[in-house]
Amino acid sequence: MLIMSHMKITVFGASGKVGRIVVKKLVSNGHTVTVFVHRHSPFEPSEHIKIIKSDVHNAAFVEAAVRGADAVICTLGSWGTPTKDILSAAMRFAIPAMQNEGVKRIITLTGSAALLPAETAHGSEKMSRRLFSKIAGDVLRDGEAHLSLLCQSGLDWTAIRSPAMRRGTKITYKLTGKAPMPFAFITRTAVAQAIVDQLERQEYIGQAPHIRQA
Repeated sequence: MLIMSHMKITVFGASGKVGRIVVKKLVSNGHTVTVFVHRHSPFEPSEHIKIIKSDVHNAAFVEAAVRGADAVICTLGSWGTPTKDILSAAMRFAIPAMQNEGVKRIITLTGSAALLPAETAHGSEKMSRRLFSKIAGDVLRDGEAHLSLLCQSGLDWTAIRSPAMRRGTKITYKLTGKAPMPFAFITRTAVAQAIVDQLERQEYIGQAPHIRQA
C-alpha cells in the first residue's frame, strides 16, 4: 500500500464522539477530509473539510462521499438508532462504491465483543459477549455483520475492536489479538489515535485487532 503525506480521507460517523477527534487529527496532519454526517455538522467547510449530509442508507450519497478518496474511515455505531443496522448498512454501500472507485483502504471501529466469521469466543470473551448480547444484541449483530462484509470485500481493511470508551486525554494504546477483560475501558482519544495511525501501517490489514489502554 502506498503511503502519501497528503491524503484525501472520507470519514463516516464524523460527527460522533470518536469521529470528531479523528477528523481533527487528520486535518492537523495535513489531510483533506470529506465528513459524512447525518444531520448536524460540528465542522465548518474549508479547504481541508468537505461536508456531506445524508443517511448511510442512501447509496448515492455514500458513493459520492467515497469518490476520489485515498482511504475511508468509519466510526459509525448503532447505539441509540432506531434501525440498529448503521454500521453494516454503511458497509453494504461503501464497499461496492470503493471497489468501483478503486479505493482499497478502509479502517473501521466496532465493539470488542464482535467476532469475525471464523472466530469462537473463549473464557472471559464468552462472559463479555453474553453480557453485551443481553444489553444490546442488535448492536452486536450489526458489528458482526459489518465484519463479515469486510472479510468478503477484497479491500485492505482493518477493524479495530474496542471496549467501552470514555472521555480522557490518555493517548497510549496497544493493539492485540486478545480481547480485553470484561468491564475494561479506554479513552476515545486513544481509539481515535489508533484509527489514524492505521493509515500509515500495514501489519493489521485483513485483521480485527482489539485495542487496550497502554
